[in-house]
Amino acid sequence: MTCFWDGILKKLNNEDFKLLEYNNTNNINFIQFLKKNNKKCTNVIWQNEKLSEKLLDENYKMVSEFNENNINSGYDCSSCDPFIILICELFKLDINHNYNNTKIEYKINNARRLIEYKSNQSHFY
Repeated sequence: MTCFWDGILKKLNNEDFKLLEYNNTNNINFIQFLKKNNKKCTNVIWQNEKLSEKLLDENYKMVSEFNENNINSGYDCSSCDPFIILICELFKLDINHNYNNTKIEYKINNARRLIEYKSNQSHFY
C-alpha cells in the first residue's frame, strides 16, 4: 500500500524535480531524498495559520525517523502532514488536500504552482 507516495510523485513534474536536482521517481529513493533535505518548514502556512515551533520540531523529527522500508504497510497521512509540509516548502508549491470533502490547505509565499490531492480512510491520490 504505497498510494500516498505514488499519489505524491504522480503530481510532481520534471520542473519540480529539476528545481532540486532530483531525477529518481522511485518511492524509497524519494523518501530518502526528503529525509536528506529535511528542514523546519517555517515558510509554510497551514489552514491560514503559521506552524508553531513545537509542531515544526515534531514534523522534523517524524520525517527524520521515518522508516522508508515499511512503506508497503501504508502511510497514515495526517491532517497537518509533515511530508506534505516538507514537499510544499522544498518544491515551493501550494498544496490542497481534500480529505473526505474537507479541504486542507498548505501555502507558501511565491508558490510556483498549486497541486491538489484527494484521500479518504483508505486511499490517497
